[in-house]
Amino acid sequence: MAQLTFKNVSISDFTLQDQSPQYSNQSWTGALIQRSTGVQWYDYQFTLSFNQKDRLEVLAFLAQYRQGKPFQMSMGHLSQYNGSQSGTVTSKVAVNRGLYKVQTNLPQTLEVGAMIQFANHKKLYTVVQNTGTELSLFPALQANVQLGETIFYNGLVIEGTLAPDNDYQMPVTNLVQMQFKCHEVVR
Repeated sequence: MAQLTFKNVSISDFTLQDQSPQYSNQSWTGALIQRSTGVQWYDYQFTLSFNQKDRLEVLAFLAQYRQGKPFQMSMGHLSQYNGSQSGTVTSKVAVNRGLYKVQTNLPQTLEVGAMIQFANHKKLYTVVQNTGTELSLFPALQANVQLGETIFYNGLVIEGTLAPDNDYQMPVTNLVQMQFKCHEVVR
């Protein structure tokens, strides 16, 4: 799947929002119980800015993707890793969907809070614990991870679909700005 690019249209104001279904309850002893339920995903939005003469690029984007076809795009500065890890990180063993721990080939220094992806699917995961050779992730894996599969931590992209409640109004002005709401694809 190709990454979303435009020639004469600029993408700005990318905003990522975590949609993690959770509940909390306070027990009769006063203890707070908090749990995650279901699948975690991201909603995101971005703005396209363009001159009226370049509207065909945006109309082509809408024609291709407004019916739910997934597309990939950079998340701007959120795509760039700023930690201490360098070099390739791969999985040491195959890991089944639904598990949340992945052993790595060599000691690595991915920080807690770092976002990662796997070569075989574009779901975004967050590192919640790192022993140096094993990553604990949130959410649990949405697809199987193969032996030796590359773990990406820099240059991340998000795969998503346009939300059905987008307002596709295109004002008749020389400089046009349109904002789009999207949902991360979770397979």
